[in-house]
Amino acid sequence: MNYNLLVRDLNVETFILHGKINDKELIENLKNTVREKAKDSTLNYKTNVKGLFTGFRSLINDKYFIKFLELIKNEMKLVYNSPFIIKDAWGNICKENDEVLIHDHIETTAFCSILYLTDGGPGTYFSNYDLNVDEEIGKFVLFSPILKHKVSKLDKNIERITIAFNADQEKNWVNYENGV
Repeated sequence: MNYNLLVRDLNVETFILHGKINDKELIENLKNTVREKAKDSTLNYKTNVKGLFTGFRSLINDKYFIKFLELIKNEMKLVYNSPFIIKDAWGNICKENDEVLIHDHIETTAFCSILYLTDGGPGTYFSNYDLNVDEEIGKFVLFSPILKHKVSKLDKNIERITIAFNADQEKNWVNYENGV
């Protein structure tokens, strides 16, 4: 048997961008949407989110989520200036003793995001940067999919509500519907 194996460490540029939206009505509507969709989810406590989870594609077509995307379109273009599609969009609710295990979104090809709908939680820790992003109502984070991140166990009786989404590079040459 003949084979060649080449191994090389590649340095890849990554990013974390955070900003804030101030539309209080939108934030309240998004909170209510997440609470409603998380009530009956079969995925609660079954993913990296050890808390309530709305389902990976549960917010894709939500009118309030789409309005949020409109508000941050310039920031999204700053971190990813090629065509993309929102692949997944979901809500999380963590309460006392809930947490989000360390993970990445390596299967995502463009960027990822978190929107904080509440404050007072432990923040999101990005281990590659040794950076903890504090939670504030309306703060959003856009970041590279390869970055490992987690949320420590909540040590107080609060409700931590967030929305997350993944964006993939849009490949115009792929026609998924027809298998081409």
